[in-house]
Amino acid sequence: MRRIVLLMALAGCAGSNVVEGSDSVMKPAPIYQSRETGTLTADVPLAAKASVDAPPLSVWLAVKRVYADLDIPVTFENPTTHQLGNPNFWKTRQIGKEPMTDFVNCGSGMTGLNAATWRITMTLMTDVNPDGKGGTNYQTTLTAMGQDVSGGSADRIPCGSSGRLEQAILGRVKQVLGK
Repeated sequence: MRRIVLLMALAGCAGSNVVEGSDSVMKPAPIYQSRETGTLTADVPLAAKASVDAPPLSVWLAVKRVYADLDIPVTFENPTTHQLGNPNFWKTRQIGKEPMTDFVNCGSGMTGLNAATWRITMTLMTDVNPDGKGGTNYQTTLTAMGQDVSGGSADRIPCGSSGRLEQAILGRVKQVLGK
């Protein structure tokens, strides 16, 4: 009897320790749900991808430098899953010296584009993988949620990415590497 209980406990634990890696599929965020409409979801984030003739360690260090240049702290590094980035940070008005509206779309209100004034909470992750030929494939994905902190609403809404921040990071990594 003890063996059956032990096996059941181990089987229950085995399914709960799933580690998402660089091959994991991002799921769309639910926006609204009702009986009449079902569940409405945001767009699935798309990764911007690039390749470079440099070893993965050099690309990893270049990505860290680019994040620092953009004042985005790297709070997550997992060499096993080949990911680094920041899964939870926020900015308002701009990233680096560029306006937030260049990077995310959170809709608009009476005063203009929401991303211009709202607090934007983001996840920005970069995957760095060897290409098998001495070079590196790398990709960056951004997801964002906007929140109007000036009013009474505390709800966050999903924001779409323009893809420009992801592309800028890929380009800056190549500049840092001198490629």
